[in-house]
Amino acid sequence: MAYSLHDIGDEDRDRSDHWLNDKQDQRRAIVPLRLILIALLMGALLLVLMRHVLPASTTASAPSIDAPATISTRFAACDDLDGQACVLATDAYAYQGRRYHLADISAPRLEGAACPQEAALARAGRTALQGMLNGGSFEAHADPADSDPTDRILLRDGVSLGQLLILKHYARPWSAKPIDWCAAG
Repeated sequence: MAYSLHDIGDEDRDRSDHWLNDKQDQRRAIVPLRLILIALLMGALLLVLMRHVLPASTTASAPSIDAPATISTRFAACDDLDGQACVLATDAYAYQGRRYHLADISAPRLEGAACPQEAALARAGRTALQGMLNGGSFEAHADPADSDPTDRILLRDGVSLGQLLILKHYARPWSAKPIDWCAAG
């Protein structure tokens, strides 16, 4: 008869029977939990530090000079090229310290006018542009056909403010040739 579950010739038998309560297959974690927590904390700290070191994305930064902008500021007449919101001439305005030019028109000049008619038309055109800019919000788009970064096409409800100045005879369509504003007609 068998004395125990051990066969004859097996290892020495432990008669204390403590082996019945021992866990022979102890579970051991492959990576200790503390090490995982430390790695997660270091990763979060690195992420916070990198946000301050790396430049922000272009979408979150200041708008590009070529990006369309919606403007709803009141404009005054002024001669300050660094003005915050003012009309400089029939075809030029200053906004947030930068001078812009209406790309789709040629307009008479107040300074250096060849005749009193050109000066009077330039003053009237400047007043008309000021009224249009103050007539509600408008969009300022970079001119895709021009390499000058300050050229803008101003639109309100899809209508060019430059084209309105042309229709009201304050300006003419843009031309590379000089326009004689003193000629009759």
